[in-house]
Order: sequence, then structure tokens, then C-alpha cells
Amino acid sequence: MEKKPLDSPAALMFTQHLRLLALTMGVALLFCTAFAGGELYKQIRNEMLLKTVMLANNLSDQLVAGDLRGMQNLVLNTEKDTDIIEVTLYDSKGHAVLSSNNGTLISTDKLTDINLEKTSQVYFSTTSLVISTPVSDTTGIHGQLVTQSKVTPLYRRIVQLFIFNLAGFIILAIVTAYVLAKRQIQLLQPTFILAEIAEKVAATGDFSVRSTIEPSQDLGNLHQHFNLMLTRIEAWEIDVHSETHERREAENRLHILDNHDSLTKLPNRHYFHRLLTNHVEDAIANHEMMALMFIDLDHFKDISHAHGYDVCDQILVIVAQRLSEVLRNTDSLCRVDADEFAAVLPNVENLDTVKNLAARLVLAMQRPMTLKGQHFAVTGSIGIACCPLHAIDQRLFLHFADLALKDAKSAGRNTWSLYDPDTMKNGDINV
Repeated sequence: MEKKPLDSPAALMFTQHLRLLALTMGVALLFCTAFAGGELYKQIRNEMLLKTVMLANNLSDQLVAGDLRGMQNLVLNTEKDTDIIEVTLYDSKGHAVLSSNNGTLISTDKLTDINLEKTSQVYFSTTSLVISTPVSDTTGIHGQLVTQSKVTPLYRRIVQLFIFNLAGFIILAIVTAYVLAKRQIQLLQPTFILAEIAEKVAATGDFSVRSTIEPSQDLGNLHQHFNLMLTRIEAWEIDVHSETHERREAENRLHILDNHDSLTKLPNRHYFHRLLTNHVEDAIANHEMMALMFIDLDHFKDISHAHGYDVCDQILVIVAQRLSEVLRNTDSLCRVDADEFAAVLPNVENLDTVKNLAARLVLAMQRPMTLKGQHFAVTGSIGIACCPLHAIDQRLFLHFADLALKDAKSAGRNTWSLYDPDTMKNGDINV
């Protein structure tokens, strides 16, 4: 069965009302029970006091006459009253004359004497109710009658009253809580709809949802203002997203301009140095070998003087494309000067891999090209250094690759050269 949207709020409100009513009615129940218990105590006390006084009046004549049998008969007749536990009769000197316990006469030898009292006294304990009243007539006080009765009837009637009141209070609390919750749900139903819409918006981020409550209904104006707020937030979000998108595009364009060559679209010298730093650190940390190639086009200035900058720009674009096609996907080709490129080769397995790539790069640059109906033969020289084989310091690393490039040019150009510490002089470091 599908759960209704208002089931949860209804249950929550019903529970809250029920708890509050239960607490209030519980206090009222305890107060009523205490008050009723006090009234019941007074009633039972008065009943037992009346019985004791009537028995004392009946025993007065027999006590004056010394009629022991008559007194015994009257005392033993109290066994018909199941609430009376014990009856003791004292004479005018406070000596126990006779005593009965649960309708049976007991010896008075062990009973202590008492002082006669002129008025009736009531003593209450958790187990019994003791009433002491004088045995008297018009001539004076002739003795004292003491009765001890059970308080179980009092407790029983209090418990019965408590159970009855408790049942009534529970029914009343449940009915009242249900009626209050139902009425509150009816009054707050529009706000629940708003809460559901707000929760949906928060979960999905979709500010296009709207409330469908009519203005004529309860809290209709609130729903109108809520929809207006969502409309404004939606418009603001669109503006923010548009502005953010434009800013990111501008930042990306600036990033590209700052880090890439506008002609070949390759990373520039600034980006190259940061890239090389990262790869050198990774190679040292991971105990891997990486290679750096400096690639310089041979006699490129002569071509520039003879054919102009437009032809040179086209040649640089073609050479950049050919070099990129030869290099691996993990390698990075950068343009670091007018006619000079640098290739960063991370995670190289061995020197043979570097040498094979260098030879293929030389061949790629040798391929003839035709521009504006003219044939051009462009060659290049490559200098290679490896880290950490040749150096772990970046400045030395760059210097050794530059020495290798000079060695390739000294060897007649159109070739590659791997740095050899035994044959190449370090010279001054100028990177």
C-alpha cells in the first residue's frame, strides 16, 4: 500500500498530542485518585468509628453490671463483620477485661494496661485502622473499647477507582488526540504540501516545480508567495549558472593562452618547465627513467629569410603535427622557442626505446613538404638526456640535454645524440 504524503505528519501530530494529553491527564488522574482516596478513607473511618461507638454503647451496661458472658457474646458477634480484626475491652482502671481476634477469645494476661481517654481516637497505619472510644453512659466513663480493622477495603476501592478513571482517561486522551491531530492536519495541510515541494527542490535542485494550491484555499497567499520565491530563485540560478559558465570559459581561454603556443597549439615554454618538474619528481620517487629531447630545426633562419614568416609558420605547424604523431600518447611535445621543440618522455623502459623514438622523429622531419607550389626539405637535430641516469637535478638535466643537442649539430645536423658524460664537456650551465 502506497504511503500517503500526510500519513507521517498525521502520525507525528497524533503522537505528540497523545503524549501531552497523557501527561496532563496522568497528573489529573493522580490528583483525582489522591482526592478520592482521602474521601474513601474518611468514609471508611467514619463507618468503623460508628461501629465501634455503637458496640461501646452496647457494652456499657454489661461492663457496669460485670456481666462477662454478655460482654463476650457482644464481642464475639463482631466476627460477622469481616473488616474487624481484633476487639479489646478495658475496664475503668485500664485493665483488659476480654479480647477477641477474628471472632475468637484470647487471653488478656499479656495485654498491657492503658490510660482511659474521654474522646474517641483514630490511629491509621498502612496495615490497619485502630479506633479507641470510651465506654460510658450518663453516669460517666466505665472503660475503653479498642477495635482494629483492616484497611484492605480502602486499598481495594482506591485501586478500583484508579483503574476506572485510568480507562476513562485513556479513552478520552486517545479520542481527544485524534480529533486535535485531524483538525490540525486539515489546517496545516497546505504547509505540508509546501514542505513536500521544498524537500523535492532540495533533493533534486529543480526550482521549476510549483505549488498548485488555489488562492481561495487556506494559506493560498502563502503558496503564491512561495511560487514567486521559487520563480526568482530559478531565474537567479540560471543567471548564476550562465555567469559561471562564461567565467569558466574565459578562464579556460586565458589558461590556454598562458600555457599554449598560439600557432602550433602546443604547450609553451612556461608550461614545459612545470611539466618537466613534475615528471622529474615522479621519476625519482617511483624509481623510473624518463627522457628529455631538445629538437631544433636545422637552418630554419635561412628558410625564414628566403620565404618569409608565413611559410615558416606553416612549416612549424606541419613539423609539430609530424612529431606528435611519432611520440607516444604519454609523451608531451612543447614549443619552447621559435624553431625549437622539447619532448618529455615519462616512464621509459630502456635507452633503446628513446633511441628508436629519436630516429623516427628525425625521419619524420626529413619527409618533404610542399607549400604554395614549392618543395621544402626540413631537417632537425635532437639532443637527449635521461633522468636519473644522467642527472636528478633539473638544471643539470636541461643542461645535459642542451649539450647533447649541440653535439648532434656538431655531428652534421639531421641526427640525434644521447648525452655521454665521457665525451661531452659540461661547460657552463646556462638554462
